[in-house]
Amino acid sequence: MNRRALLAALLLVLSACAFAQQDADALVDRVAETGEALDDVSFLLTGRLIDADGTEIPLELEVQAIPDQRVASAYVLQPDALADNILVLDGDTVANYTFLTNQVTLFDADDPDALGGLIGGGEEELEVTFDLERLFAGYEASIHGETETPQGPATIVRLDNVEENAQIASVLATIPEATLLPYRLELLGPEGDLLAELVFENLAVDTGLDAASVTYLPEDAEVIDERNGETEQDEDAAAG
Repeated sequence: MNRRALLAALLLVLSACAFAQQDADALVDRVAETGEALDDVSFLLTGRLIDADGTEIPLELEVQAIPDQRVASAYVLQPDALADNILVLDGDTVANYTFLTNQVTLFDADDPDALGGLIGGGEEELEVTFDLERLFAGYEASIHGETETPQGPATIVRLDNVEENAQIASVLATIPEATLLPYRLELLGPEGDLLAELVFENLAVDTGLDAASVTYLPEDAEVIDERNGETEQDEDAAAG
């Protein structure tokens, strides 16, 4: 009887684990479907980046995006050193506006220098997506728990990197039931140390954003074109 009870308990645990895995994958799929159905989205991205020495860099950016058109912008409020700078994705081009110099530098969207080398750096072009499977390709999903957010009850999905010695070992994605879009992303290192926390606040979807307003940059800015390895300057034109 003890052996039968042990076997039954083991089967129950394995079944529960399998169900949780299927449930996590299904939730990730629903998040991707919700993101793909968006016409446009805007939000306040807050959070922090944490350096290896423990220094925390605050983040606060006003973000607008039209995913189908591969159009997005991020107006920097924090860190203070980058305040009033603007990043714009417009199709195959990233425009980096520097407030202090009133300059716009244009990069190819797949250029590692497009965002100052801080984000990205791979061979693929930047894109606007809420698809966690695409953002964290190769990660395995599981249900990590439940929590409350300003948007109501939410599920925490844990995404574990299958690659050994990866800088980002896992991601905790908080997904509210009301929106089925990420509310919080926590990026963790191999020892479980927090590398970054990103919170998507003031989320608004399908408000009728247009590409011209999203990609607007100061018209009097000097433009430096670094696309395709060529450098060109045009003091009379703005990005886009």
